[in-house]
Amino acid sequence: MSDYFSTTCYCDYDPPSIYSQRIIKRARKQSECCECGVKININDSYEYTFGVWEGYANSFKTCLRCVELREWAKISVPCFCWYHGDMLSDVWEMVNEVRHDVPGFFFEYGRRAIKIKRAGGHI
Repeated sequence: MSDYFSTTCYCDYDPPSIYSQRIIKRARKQSECCECGVKININDSYEYTFGVWEGYANSFKTCLRCVELREWAKISVPCFCWYHGDMLSDVWEMVNEVRHDVPGFFFEYGRRAIKIKRAGGHI
């Protein structure tokens, strides 16, 4: 069975030293999802995250399709570690490791990945 289901969880990165709450916003100007690259159009909802990691401030805009995929991964696998900007490959790596242990897991991933792909995202 995969390490993702272990009782102890270790992520090999430092959490942000300062982390603001994630906020769902409505776009006032066009931008791009930091995960899949899909355009976030004016009036589209997206997740805005701001944080300070190792003294460097950064902000991220994530489309709601990528947020859905990330939240599914976090709920499905207790020890899912991911980075902003690399979440899609982190999910894919986790799915490939877990899919043989959990029936239907790859199908559930695929349903969410297709939504991102159809929107024009790079998955």
